[in-house]
Amino acid sequence: MANTSFLNVSELSFDGIKNNLKTYMKNQAVFADYDFEGSNLGALIDILAYNTYMNSFYLNMVGSESFLDSSVIRSSVVSHAKELNYVPRSKASARAKVTFTINTGGAAPRFLVIPENYVVKTTVDGINMDFTTSEAIVVYPNNGQYVSEQVFVYEGKIVTETFNVTSDTRFTLQSENVDTSSISVFVQNSAVDTTTEEYSLAESLVNVNAQSKVFFVQGYKSNQYEIVFGDGVAGKAISVGNIVRVKYRSTNGTTGNKASVFSASAKIDGLYTVSVSTNLPASDGASAETTDSIKFYAPRHFTTQYRAVTRDDYVNLIRSRYPQIQTVNVYGGEDADPPQYGRVLISLIPNSSIPFVSDELKADIVNYLKTKSITTEPVIVDPQYLYVEVDSLVFYDPTLTNKTQGALTTLAKNAVQSYNNTYLTEFGNDLRKSKLLAMIDNADPSFVSNQTQLRAIYKIKPIRTINNKYTISFGNELSRTNYYAYNPGDERVINSSVFQYYRADNGTVYDAYISDDGAGKLIIYYISANNPYEILESNIGTIDYFTGKLSFDITVQEYINSIDISAKLLYDDITVNNTIFLAIDFSKINVTLQVYNV
Repeated sequence: MANTSFLNVSELSFDGIKNNLKTYMKNQAVFADYDFEGSNLGALIDILAYNTYMNSFYLNMVGSESFLDSSVIRSSVVSHAKELNYVPRSKASARAKVTFTINTGGAAPRFLVIPENYVVKTTVDGINMDFTTSEAIVVYPNNGQYVSEQVFVYEGKIVTETFNVTSDTRFTLQSENVDTSSISVFVQNSAVDTTTEEYSLAESLVNVNAQSKVFFVQGYKSNQYEIVFGDGVAGKAISVGNIVRVKYRSTNGTTGNKASVFSASAKIDGLYTVSVSTNLPASDGASAETTDSIKFYAPRHFTTQYRAVTRDDYVNLIRSRYPQIQTVNVYGGEDADPPQYGRVLISLIPNSSIPFVSDELKADIVNYLKTKSITTEPVIVDPQYLYVEVDSLVFYDPTLTNKTQGALTTLAKNAVQSYNNTYLTEFGNDLRKSKLLAMIDNADPSFVSNQTQLRAIYKIKPIRTINNKYTISFGNELSRTNYYAYNPGDERVINSSVFQYYRADNGTVYDAYISDDGAGKLIIYYISANNPYEILESNIGTIDYFTGKLSFDITVQEYINSIDISAKLLYDDITVNNTIFLAIDFSKINVTLQVYNV
């Protein structure tokens, strides 16, 4: 029999606490025949139960915020990351490559200087933005023209914060839009002594001594950053009376990526007008790191210790420093085809609609990794994408919805995109058709079932008018187990998007397509008035239906964006190895609605 002379402290729900209190009180001799319902004492018990319940809730929240993996509040996560020497990734400024042309009006100075932080202006989606130079640019005349080299300009307003050092000064940057890569720090001796020294950013204590003029950056509260100086042992200490000036860019992040037209904000030397031509539109802008990302990468970054030795080291270093990168794949050169010994190969997926990282960002990453590894050479290679076309017939019950067919179609397409964004986020992620079908069915209560077909797609971009050799592999068995020529009306395993093909024998340019003949050969055909498969070339290469490997030569006159080569696979799921990034092509999501008839 339970001992009712003591309170049951294991119950944490409000009703459970209340009932425990009543049970305890009823077992006291003085309240043996007392009716607690509707009495004043019942109201007091309610208050006690509420108080106990709220205290248990708050204590649970406090306990959760004490650990990185259970923290919910961003400021708590940032604080725990600080203990692991992890700095949450800030926003990153978009950057464009431009050329400045200075009109001197016939004057011929020996040289002209475009100053550091010179502003060029642009407008993106109705938002006015500033892009600035990161250093002074000296322009010398060339045949009487003052034209600069191609230089980068970075999105963001230049902000300078000044701190008068006291015994308790904290150097907290006020903007929540700081690009931490742009921070520069200067320390002035005092208001009287204007001698100023520049301090450089340090990521660790390696090679830092008592005289090193360095500063450190750490996260502060939710979305801010704080500057920290040395203590006189690890890094030169600053003194009371010093004046600290911190300069940085406050950026709009990804919004600046669309900028392509710029205008100068001021004359050079107050005399000469400037025009700006764009060599590369703005890219590489990025948002600040999410809370979930901090929780995932902070402990992994701690194990890296700022050195690049293992695969995870490279991944963590890149992800922690470059917010422009969505995912990273790293593998040894010995696993490449052909092998590249002494190298580590890196593929990057950017956080943008552009599938490849810019050459300038690749160079930045390689130079950074070279400072972390002395045994291998980092090489960045473009990722291999395998795309998926989704064709779905969705059966629905119109009595269960008041939505239009257009709205239902959008919901089904959004479900496909949601699957992509949930399950296809890393190299080597496979597509499981059953999960995709379930997400489509659950997109709306009126959806009864769906019949969905998938085709894998490789996108090629051959150089026009010259012969291009390709060997590509879908890495999955294709939907054909026997080698024999197609009968009329048979569905082809391989199909391509249209391109223009030139036949020299008759001087004609055809709207052509690539397909297979069913017997192991690849062909080029066009659609004539009498034949949907009028063959232009009967053998441009081979296809292995078991491995999904295609080898072919092709000379293309013209095409738009890319030539998409699609394949019907034998099995429903699409599997890839860890060097392939699988993604659904959002432009090739086709949804057809059909009323469900019982």
